[in-house]
Amino acid sequence: MWHCVDVSSLDRRPTQVDVAREAGVSRALVSIAYRGVKGISPETREHIFEVAKQLGYRPNGVAARLASRYTATIGVFLFDLYNEVFADIFEGVRSVTAEEGRPLVLSVGSRDGSREREGLEMLQNARADVIIAAGLMLPDAAVTKVGETTPVVSASRSIPGIDSAFASDEAGAELAVAHLHELGHRRIAHIASPPRQGYLGRKAGYERSMLVRGLAPLVREADYSQESAAVAAASLLDLAEPPTAIFANNDIAALGVIDVLSERGLRAGADLSIVGYDDTPVARLPTVSLTSVDLHAQRLGAVAAELALRRLSEPAAAIEQRSIDPELIPRGSTTAPPRG
Repeated sequence: MWHCVDVSSLDRRPTQVDVAREAGVSRALVSIAYRGVKGISPETREHIFEVAKQLGYRPNGVAARLASRYTATIGVFLFDLYNEVFADIFEGVRSVTAEEGRPLVLSVGSRDGSREREGLEMLQNARADVIIAAGLMLPDAAVTKVGETTPVVSASRSIPGIDSAFASDEAGAELAVAHLHELGHRRIAHIASPPRQGYLGRKAGYERSMLVRGLAPLVREADYSQESAAVAAASLLDLAEPPTAIFANNDIAALGVIDVLSERGLRAGADLSIVGYDDTPVARLPTVSLTSVDLHAQRLGAVAAELALRRLSEPAAAIEQRSIDPELIPRGSTTAPPRG
């Protein structure tokens, strides 16, 4: 059953997003209805037109002609460009969409997550037919709500009910702890990210991997800045029995640990072993040589783009979750613990 339309709340010219919300369909489906292409039932098309009429929506003739001339637009939301992992994800997306000739619209959030809703709304207002979102901090239910009007593909995080491309963070944490344990470390600490839905895997995987080996977990939390990680690392190094190794939530946090070591005249690898996460370009620099868990960010972006293209061509297709196995890349920042 279709519901009645309430037009009293609109004090502006209605858009396809409004029509989609009131009709209970995706924005892409509204676009398909007005372009007259296949992939929609006559009943649904008529329902969309009726809702649009009640809202007072009038299709833009110029936009309609442009839509018939050009392919659908893909919106891309990136959590934070200060973290190179999101640049890698975007490169993966672009490598796939460029081959298809699909235009991209980019929106960037902020480290504290305060611009996520605004960034997604901007992409919806820009008439993106599908959104690839990398690093969203919004709760699962909030992302699913956005997906009711514009299809969303999650990159780097698994979200139930949403097409997702991700690497298992719990498996990645196990790789990090196993590597350090094999080198002989027993006091292994973890600098964790703030507890948010969808991003608990690295801490959970670390704690389980430690307990399985009969080791006591030692956790400090930090936000997504290098400075915050440095504060957390300093508190660990000041303990009566400091750790001999630290597994950082990401490469940026690992750089914060390296900063503290440098300030104290210590060296990564020689005095304290460090494992990062994401394997961003900075980890590969000879002067950094950071052991890191590679989540294959470019591959994640490419898979997310493939899911987005599939959603455009098959709007009613079943939700798909694609997992990629992480890989530990050992470098000079991890060695056997110092004697004594």
